[in-house]
Amino acid sequence: MPFTHGTLAGLPQWLRRTETGPADVVAVTADTPDWPDRLRAVLTDADPPRAVLLSRVTPADPATVSELAALADELGIPVVVDSPWVLDPTVTEHAERLRAAAAGAVLVDTVVVVPTAAGRAPAAVLLDQLALVRLVVGPVSGLRVTGLDERGHTAGAYAGGVPVQLSSVLSPLGSAQARLSIRSRGEQWQLRFADPNTARPTAALLIDDAGEQLQPTRYETAHRAAWRQLHGAATASTQPSYTLSDLVADLRLLPTEALR
Repeated sequence: MPFTHGTLAGLPQWLRRTETGPADVVAVTADTPDWPDRLRAVLTDADPPRAVLLSRVTPADPATVSELAALADELGIPVVVDSPWVLDPTVTEHAERLRAAAAGAVLVDTVVVVPTAAGRAPAAVLLDQLALVRLVVGPVSGLRVTGLDERGHTAGAYAGGVPVQLSSVLSPLGSAQARLSIRSRGEQWQLRFADPNTARPTAALLIDDAGEQLQPTRYETAHRAAWRQLHGAATASTQPSYTLSDLVADLRLLPTEALR
């Protein structure tokens, strides 16, 4: 995983890759259907890690993931779920202001464009969007998926009484990009996420009577921030922004066909 190796190279004061012996922290890639079994094997190892990073999560049986969440809690092993936008430093820095704006919003809208070469299924993208809405607005309820196929998805829901629209498009052209908009009568917020494989930062914009105002920018990817959260969870028992329990709640929203 060159991207992960490059990220770890930028965190030498906290994390060092090891080839031998038990590791203090372990990364589990969850982009195949057997990821719950692999996570269970890590948690129940004779010499378990102090914390686990779960990345590229794809839909799985929520009952099974709930069992894993309970097991991790029982063993005292924090699991940081590396969702592509939730841990973005620009999002977390402005989370309180965004949630305050969302409380008075008339609509929250999130759109994602995913290159087909990325191998990310629309159901997995929808799961990532639910995680982002959970952090920015609040837990989602009443999810209605009106379209879900190899071309993308469309869905509607509510978060804190605010209507939410979620959609994605799979395209053979261009790079990955995502946008979340909070629309109200007095002001609007936009989060514009660039391809995580580039050096472009996420842009947070406030749009009101004074015009479009770019908020302070953080030049760090969500993936790098996830590793920092993992270090904090392992050494200082800090609470991750997105946990296995949060993941279970979002998995339970998905229709049956998205879990296959």
